[in-house]
Amino acid sequence: MSRARAGPVASKAVFMAVAQPLDLRATLDSGQVFRWTWEDEWAWGVIGRHPFGLRAVDGGLQVVSEAPADEWHGIVADFLRLDDDLDALYSEASADAVLSEAMARYRGLRLIRQDPWECLVSFVCSSVSNIPRISRNLRAVAEAYGEPVTLDGRLLHRFPDASALAAAGEQGLRSLGLGFRARYVAQIAVIVAEGGLDLKALRQAPYDEAKDSLTALPGVGEKVADCVLAFSLDKMEGFPVDRWVRRALVEWYGRPEKARYYELRAWAQDRWGESAAYVQQYLFHYRRLTG
Repeated sequence: MSRARAGPVASKAVFMAVAQPLDLRATLDSGQVFRWTWEDEWAWGVIGRHPFGLRAVDGGLQVVSEAPADEWHGIVADFLRLDDDLDALYSEASADAVLSEAMARYRGLRLIRQDPWECLVSFVCSSVSNIPRISRNLRAVAEAYGEPVTLDGRLLHRFPDASALAAAGEQGLRSLGLGFRARYVAQIAVIVAEGGLDLKALRQAPYDEAKDSLTALPGVGEKVADCVLAFSLDKMEGFPVDRWVRRALVEWYGRPEKARYYELRAWAQDRWGESAAYVQQYLFHYRRLTG
C-alpha cells in the first residue's frame, strides 16, 4: 500500500500512525455500520457528531476532519478499536484452520465501537433485510431527521437522536421505506427519549444483564441484541448468529443444522470466550463473501 497521491483531499489530510493491523475497507464493509460511502480510496462518514474522511496508507491512515485537533485522533482510535490486540487474536486462532484462513484473507478487519443508539436502530432495521436495503433505510432516516454537516464539500448527516425519531413517529419512518420496522424504531425511540433505557450505561453492565435490557425492547430479539452488544457496547462475548454464521458453524464446525440460536451462541462462547465477537465477524465476512 502506498502513500496517498497529492490532491485536493490528500492536501488537507493529517497522517495518523496505526501500529495494529487495519483493513479499513473490510472493517467498514463487513456489515457492522451502514452509512459510510467510498469515493476512490476514501471513506466518508460521521462518527458521533463529527464528519470524517479516512484513507488507508502505509503505516496508518490519512484523516480529514473538522473535529477539534485535540480530539479527532482519540475519536478515530476509539471508533476503530485500535486498543484491541489483533496480533494476539491471530496467535490464539492459529490452530484453527478455518479461522486462520479467514483471518489471513481479511487481516486487519476490526470490530467497530460505534454509537449505541445508531447501532440499535441499524440492527432493528436489519430484520428480514439485507445490507443494501439497511444502508438505504438508515441514510433516508439520517437525511430526513439528522443534522446536516459538511466536509470537503460533501454533505453528510449526523444520525438523529431518539427524541427526533420519537417525534417522527411510526408513519414518518414508514414513509422512508422502513416497513414494519418503523413501528419498533418509533417505540424504542420513545423509550430511550423518555429515559427508559440508558444505552451507554450498558457498557458497564455484565453481558447477560445488558442483553436482558435490550431484548425487553420492542422488536429486539437475541440476534439484534448480540449485534448491539458486540458492535457498540464492548461485550466481546457477544456472538450474533445470522444465516451466514449459522452456515459457517454447520459446514465448518459440524454443528447440528437445526440447532437453536441460543445453542449455537452458547457453543461459540464456550469455545472462543471473549474472542467470540471477533471470531463471529471473521466467520460472517468470510462465509458471506465465499458464497
